Amino acid sequence: MKEDWRAMDLDRDGTLNERDWYFYKARRSAQNAVLAFRLGGQGDMTQKNFLWRYQKSLPNVPSPLLYKGVLYLMKESGILTALDALTGKVLKQARLQGALGDYFASPVAADDKVFTLSHEGKVTVLKPGGQWEVLAINDLGEDCNATPAIADGSLYIRTRGALYRFGKQQ
Repeated sequence: MKEDWRAMDLDRDGTLNERDWYFYKARRSAQNAVLAFRLGGQGDMTQKNFLWRYQKSLPNVPSPLLYKGVLYLMKESGILTALDALTGKVLKQARLQGALGDYFASPVAADDKVFTLSHEGKVTVLKPGGQWEVLAINDLGEDCNATPAIADGSLYIRTRGALYRFGKQQ
């Protein structure tokens, strides 16, 4: 509880004032959500172009991935959710068995595969789609926090102590 009070004390003066309290209230009432809007139009299109809202099992750190009409949400706890990008309907939601752990890296996609990377260094290769399937799990054996990068037909992964490149021999 003491840590909560310290986080609320914005000016670090050891007391909670009105400004600190309003910050706390705003932070507590915030709602995390993924929203979809139709593009185009003129003027205030907020209501006209609103398509859908999804509010369950959302990531705080990893960014969503939109790939081939499916929106992938990687929760820090290792739960991967696939949403239909047009309707917001949940197509599949499951924990990545065999690659349990924390996830801070965002999922990425290339070459008709989706890649996730756990903090513990497990790279999961998925067959994309609403009913994604695990194709392979590879253990790099060291901590990873950074999102993999894709360039020139290769997948680059930075771990705590190394930078790996995965791709076809050139």
